[in-house]
Amino acid sequence: MDENMIVVLETGCGKTLIAILLMCHMRHLIKKPQTNLCIFLAPTVVLQAKVIQRFTDFKVGVYSGDAKHLRTHIAWERELQKCEVLVMTPQLLLHSLCHCFIRMENVSLLIFDECHYAQLESNHPYAEIMKVFYDANAPKMPRIFGMTASPICGKGASVNSLQTQLHAKVYTVNNNNELETVVVSPVVQVYHYTSNTKLSSSSLHRCLDKLEEIRRKACRIRLKGDNCERNEVTEARGTVSSDLIQNEYLAQTATLLDTECRGDGNAADLSCVELLKEPYFSQKVLCLVGILSNFRSRPDMKCIIFVNRIIIARSLAYLLGQTKILSAWKCDFLVGVHSGLKSMSRKTMTHILEEFRSGKLNLLVATKVGEEGLDIQTCCLVIRFDLPETLASFIQSRGRARMPQSEYAFLVDSENEREMKLMDSFGKGEERMNMDIRNRKPNVEVAKIKEDVYSVGFTGATISTQTSISLLYHYCSKLPRDEYFIPKPDLFYVDDTEGTICHIILPSNAPIHHVVSTAQSSVDAAKRNACLRACKELHEIGALTEYLLPEQDDSNEEATLDITDSDSTGDEDSSFELQEMLVPATLKEPWTNVEYPVCLNSYFIRFIPKPDDRQYKDFGLFLKAPLPLDAKRLKIDLHLAHGRSVLSDLVPSGLVEFSEEEMLLAQNFQEVCLKVVLDRTDLICDHVPLRGFEVSELHASKFYLLLPVIWQEIENRSPVDWITIRRCLSSPIFTPTAHLAESRISSEDHLYLADGPASVNVILNSLVYVGHKKSFFFVSQILADRNGYSLHNSTMSHVEHMSEKFGIHLAHPEQPLLQAKQLFCLHNLLLDRKKGNIALHELEEHFFELPPELCELKVIGFSKDIGSSLSLLPSIMHRLENLLVAIELKDMLSRSFVEGGLVTAERVLEALTTEKCHERFSLERLEVLGDAFLKFVVGRHLFLKYGAYDEGQLTRRRSNLVNNSNLHKLATRNNLQVYVRDQAFDANQIFTLGRPCSIICTKQTETSIHHNSEYNLTHGFDTRQVRCSRNHHWLSKKTIADVIEALVGAYLVDSGFKAAIAFLRWIGIDVEFEVSQVCRAWTESASFMSLADRIDFENIEGILGHQFAHRGLLLQAFVHPSYNRHRGGCYQRLEFLGDAVLDYLITSYLYSVFPDLKPGQFTDLRSSLVNNRTFARIAANALYTYIMCENSNLCDAIDKFVNFIRMPASEKDLLEEPPCPKVAAQSPFLYVISCFGPLIPQALGDLVESCIGAILLDAGFDLNHVWKLVLSFLDPVMRFSNLQLSPIREVLELCQHHGWKVKFLPSKKGKNFMVEAVVQGENLSAAASAINRNKRTAKKMASQLVTAKLKAQGYKLKTKSLEEVLKTLRRRDAMLVGYDEMPLARVSSSGHSIPSGNHLHELKSLCLEDRQNDCMTLKNEHQELKSVCTSPKKSPEAPSPLPKRWQHNQHIEDGNCSIEGGSRQKTAKARLNEICVAKCWAPPSYECCREEGPSHLKLFMFKVVVVIEEAQVVMLECVGQCQAKKKEAAEEAAKGALWYLTKEGYILN
Repeated sequence: MDENMIVVLETGCGKTLIAILLMCHMRHLIKKPQTNLCIFLAPTVVLQAKVIQRFTDFKVGVYSGDAKHLRTHIAWERELQKCEVLVMTPQLLLHSLCHCFIRMENVSLLIFDECHYAQLESNHPYAEIMKVFYDANAPKMPRIFGMTASPICGKGASVNSLQTQLHAKVYTVNNNNELETVVVSPVVQVYHYTSNTKLSSSSLHRCLDKLEEIRRKACRIRLKGDNCERNEVTEARGTVSSDLIQNEYLAQTATLLDTECRGDGNAADLSCVELLKEPYFSQKVLCLVGILSNFRSRPDMKCIIFVNRIIIARSLAYLLGQTKILSAWKCDFLVGVHSGLKSMSRKTMTHILEEFRSGKLNLLVATKVGEEGLDIQTCCLVIRFDLPETLASFIQSRGRARMPQSEYAFLVDSENEREMKLMDSFGKGEERMNMDIRNRKPNVEVAKIKEDVYSVGFTGATISTQTSISLLYHYCSKLPRDEYFIPKPDLFYVDDTEGTICHIILPSNAPIHHVVSTAQSSVDAAKRNACLRACKELHEIGALTEYLLPEQDDSNEEATLDITDSDSTGDEDSSFELQEMLVPATLKEPWTNVEYPVCLNSYFIRFIPKPDDRQYKDFGLFLKAPLPLDAKRLKIDLHLAHGRSVLSDLVPSGLVEFSEEEMLLAQNFQEVCLKVVLDRTDLICDHVPLRGFEVSELHASKFYLLLPVIWQEIENRSPVDWITIRRCLSSPIFTPTAHLAESRISSEDHLYLADGPASVNVILNSLVYVGHKKSFFFVSQILADRNGYSLHNSTMSHVEHMSEKFGIHLAHPEQPLLQAKQLFCLHNLLLDRKKGNIALHELEEHFFELPPELCELKVIGFSKDIGSSLSLLPSIMHRLENLLVAIELKDMLSRSFVEGGLVTAERVLEALTTEKCHERFSLERLEVLGDAFLKFVVGRHLFLKYGAYDEGQLTRRRSNLVNNSNLHKLATRNNLQVYVRDQAFDANQIFTLGRPCSIICTKQTETSIHHNSEYNLTHGFDTRQVRCSRNHHWLSKKTIADVIEALVGAYLVDSGFKAAIAFLRWIGIDVEFEVSQVCRAWTESASFMSLADRIDFENIEGILGHQFAHRGLLLQAFVHPSYNRHRGGCYQRLEFLGDAVLDYLITSYLYSVFPDLKPGQFTDLRSSLVNNRTFARIAANALYTYIMCENSNLCDAIDKFVNFIRMPASEKDLLEEPPCPKVAAQSPFLYVISCFGPLIPQALGDLVESCIGAILLDAGFDLNHVWKLVLSFLDPVMRFSNLQLSPIREVLELCQHHGWKVKFLPSKKGKNFMVEAVVQGENLSAAASAINRNKRTAKKMASQLVTAKLKAQGYKLKTKSLEEVLKTLRRRDAMLVGYDEMPLARVSSSGHSIPSGNHLHELKSLCLEDRQNDCMTLKNEHQELKSVCTSPKKSPEAPSPLPKRWQHNQHIEDGNCSIEGGSRQKTAKARLNEICVAKCWAPPSYECCREEGPSHLKLFMFKVVVVIEEAQVVMLECVGQCQAKKKEAAEEAAKGALWYLTKEGYILN
């Protein structure tokens, strides 16, 4: 195709097939691997996509609606890589082009179905696409192909306008004769009716009254909401559908129609029934029924009735379907997908069309959605019940009647002149249109309307004045909202001499408040201009991304520390990764290939049993590399059975030299020990070869020796016990058989064993194997006084016992028996095995009596003392290895940032150890603390850095930084995952020198080796993993993220905030901020001072326990987003900050007060405290009275909750019933369900958080100050008198305890979610459901309701409640963990120290506003603090002068004050306070020294004390005159102090 073209053909003439042929013609540009696309635009996409897929092999993608799965550029890129033809709605393409999801230069062919909408003066998406994004002069633009049955549509439409807009030429058939041989045209038939028929009979009053009753009843239910009559229907039908109620009464009407009609049902009969005349049955309906009656006998009859309104389509379809005289017609209705409240789903529409196509339906009542775009089979009858509104509608609906002998019928009111003229106009209009097409002038220039646009040069994202409207509304819809506040822009218009001006007032939580358009010629133009300006400003301040999208719609594109993934792992293949566990460098250093003698570092392993009831052989640890200092101090408490334990530590013993022979003996002995402990089945055979020097670094990843030693405490030496080693290695199982046989026979004192005679000295303290028991034993003693004839038990001897039980006949029963102890099974001794408070007590060892002839000698000299020590050593080495890993990480991090030098290796080990390790410590507590700290410092950083961001944007940014996905990627980028300890002690997984790993892992084999264990982990079958030579293990991504948070907690506990922040900076999370950013926040809060008369500062400061230096922050903390009478802003940003700091402070409280609290209980307790329910109760004391809002429903909800809280307990009991789910569903956003009683408005909890955020910011982030305040007003909460589990957690634990099954069955009910909680067990069944707009909230509500039912039946949890648990735990004093920052009250921007008083309003620094530089300056620490800055000129939009209460963020120059927007006189108190700051004096203190007069006429006298810190310290005390108000009395005292200071020359007049 060499040019763009528009094809004009009537519906059903094959326009879509022409488009498909064109696609095939251009397939060389579209088919993969080409990156170009073909885009097919259509109002409805299903039909076109199916046709393309049927006739071509293109990969077709279908896109409509808001394409929820395609909201990011990454998602669109993946989609474009898969598809070659995109069939989409025009609005979706316009959106994609605006935000650069799709670029016009990547499109080769652009097809417009129903292209008549693309007129120059149209605002249709077709027109916007061409006006804004199609540049005919660009080097690469797509070919345009338009299709329409009528090129003229709408006011001002013309063929030339369409050609100009699409840059195309119109083509059609010149002669319809040939076309009509293929395509059948219907007969146009007009049916006239009249609407003024009068009733002439009085005999039908009964039926008329019945119809009137039906009509009124339906109206009452549908329009007035008569619930009594509605319930009559819904109770009978079991549903609350509005459609059912409508249909119920339409059915009664249809029944009456059938009753009054004559039996044959002809059209003539209908006109005779007076009842069916107006106003109850219009003549128009009777005419329609008559037409349908005449056509009902035709074969293959199919009919479409077109109407203009949805309600008519629904009602008419039901009435016709229920009328028995039209029973041959199977009827349904068809309306648009986006038709408001009464729209139908796309699935329903497709189902109806499929039934119409198959013949199950043969009558459709359709709105204009049936005129174009849908695959509706051609009909024999098309009826226009309502006349078409445009010529295009006339032509398109006519195209549906294409069957032979089809009819296109109109119902026309013969007495309606407008309808008669409209019918005439259709014929003339079609003829004129065809003439325009034939006489078109392709080169006629039509003036194109210039479209104002705003583009982002960096990305190419572009919006026009038209698309900016939807973008602005979309942006506002993404702002944080609640039930009482739906953010949307308010527009109003002002007529000016130059035109109409549009003013946009944005929601209070938007970063800009007021936008004004330029004067425009119309209201619509002014609106579009203002919206474009608003979008431009929002982008410039960062509220819209570089792709002109609200941040949450484009979250993956915003660079957030180079990590942009959300917390979801939906695109990831698995939640587990195969990671390599680090082996400590100290244990990896080999001594192979070195010259002898080899020097090894020796460490004596000391055992201190409690109680001292066992003997342990002394052992030593020998390493090539010395242990780090932290490892040398290792102390381990090993827990044995029955409450016994062994304390073990390491004692450095210097260097020990090993000759080549000694090294061979040492390695062989270690191999023997490992076989005895771990691979004892290898010792069953007669001969066991030892590897000796066959040591491979590939197979042995750890090089250390554990050898018996002789401890010489005086010399602090531990030489190797070579006698024991040589004796063990001389065992017959390891040496030539012949030599051993000779040695045995030559022995005089010997016993006959199963494998031959052996000396008594050899047998004693050796390891033997007993075949019939299949066990190994340590021989501890030879019982000379007992033999085979001795009693085994009270009834039989050993001889009898062996014969009867095992069928063994002893050959030497006279031999003395051996006393032996069975070889132990290895256990994890690092786990605390105590059950409660078991007292320590000695435990006698258990021995067996064995006939010698049943024992095979295995290892000579391998005593039970050696065995006892070997039972401890694997656990010791497991802990030592983990500690060495922690030390390596600690040292590496200490080299990276000096702040972390104080953290201990034990704390780092705790942070690296998961619950799976079954140690007595784990990362859980540190992880909870680190999570809260990370939330706080990241939130603080974002709050100060992005002053224009709303709470939602801040929350999303923080989530992107602290979510598990990001933390996991940061950890792996820094290779921290290799340090994680996630495996419990497992004897079978011990691989070291003498026991190499048999599974050799390489890059090629790792997948096959570890695949099964990954599958088992993922599906929860088995947590055991295959250990390979490279130390691989499957590690959860969440576990890696948890370790990062735990490491943050470790640095926090041991080193403080600075070290934790340094660690975060090292891994890649910047949380630091600048003083100027705090200054900016202080100064910006002054904009709220216009609300100063709305609040009593002294009272609220008294309630909070904090006197504000920047009272704008206090005002901001009480502004609900529904309040918008000021210049914008609300408490939501402060709430974001306060939520984070409260979370950390309460977590710090719990961590410090309850050191023994288990991790799960820690999390539960924090959840029960840090929630809206807790904070709302605090706000209900007094804070709620000061909230500024403009929603009466919110005020009512707050009053109900406060009244409930203050209600006596006896009255509460009467009201404590679970709230009805239907009632709860009416509060979908900000209600958080309480345990019982009224629902809790979220605004109350938000109020507490915003106040804490305001105090923290005002105090210069002095966390100690906020900590004290929080402890004071949270004291009632900290008593834990009403602690509760999460409702979901509670029902799960209850069901787990009783062995029940619980299911949550969610379903969608309109815009709400309904969740049903079903509990089933033996002889038990309980269920409850709840509805809420939030799915998780509905789940909580349902859980709470079903739990209440179960508890009412007497079922309770076995476990203790949190309150009961806390009563049994030891408590420590509350401590603010880790805080070591210097508050900004004490540090200026230049770093000089500034003294400060008790409150920040007494700061001796002033925050001076300069919107360009935001600076704080301090000329000299001991000199007067001054700053020189020019006040900005007052702009036309500058705020009005602020009230006199505003005393902060002001500029001082020799006592004069200037603020942005004007200057004014300051109060005496403010003046005195500033002088004290400038002079570096202590802040003045005020005190009420006298009150007099009756309560209603009280007078107050104040005194002020000023400490003059000059060469001689002078204390000035001034008393003012009595005043009626405390504030005025304090002002009088300040005036006196100023008079004295001026008089004495301390200040200039």
